[in-house]
Amino acid sequence: MKSILAFVALLSLSTVSWAQVNRDEYAQAFPSPYQQYVTFNIAARYGVSLPMGGQKGYIDRISPANFALEGEWLFPQRFSLGLKSGYQYTQQRLGRQVISYTSGNTVQDISAVQTRTLSIIPAMASVSYYFADNAAAIRPYVQFAGGGAFVNYTNFFGVLSDQKTGFKGAIAPAIGLKYYGRREQGLGAEIQAQYQNVFFNYDQLQNSSPSLMLSVGISYRWY
Repeated sequence: MKSILAFVALLSLSTVSWAQVNRDEYAQAFPSPYQQYVTFNIAARYGVSLPMGGQKGYIDRISPANFALEGEWLFPQRFSLGLKSGYQYTQQRLGRQVISYTSGNTVQDISAVQTRTLSIIPAMASVSYYFADNAAAIRPYVQFAGGGAFVNYTNFFGVLSDQKTGFKGAIAPAIGLKYYGRREQGLGAEIQAQYQNVFFNYDQLQNSSPSLMLSVGISYRWY
């Protein structure tokens, strides 16, 4: 009896293995829709930003408040075109000190706590090249984005403030990786390292506003 049960169990395992192998071979016998047509991907990521260059001269602390949103058209040739935006905010408070404050033609010295803030809302177009096909489980890539960004520079001196806003040009090369777990799976994870330079110059923030943002989030592809 035990021999019969063992034989049945072995036969069942063999049948399941055979069915799985044939299912995989059948799935690979036809091209994936991701490799035949233009497909789509969206991603949302949270990140931290490290100030560089002129931005470091204004605020030299790491910003923990950065959000990125991106959409892409994926082409069968492993490249994509996309749009990306988000919100970036950084702040630093300095101790009380005497500061010369200019208002029109009047210069006065005030004793105040200085709070420096900078918010950036990018609006860019991107082009990416992937090192694996559109259906792959793991997709490393390089990306270049360009366009502009809305900048809000506000430096508070107690209840007074010095503010400058505007839409300036910006570039953002990046490298990253999308991980889906298996071929053709829709929902996955993404990590990205992005260098961003916004061509904004004003008062304490000189020589543009570059930063390095490291972000992680979710990615979803479909056809």
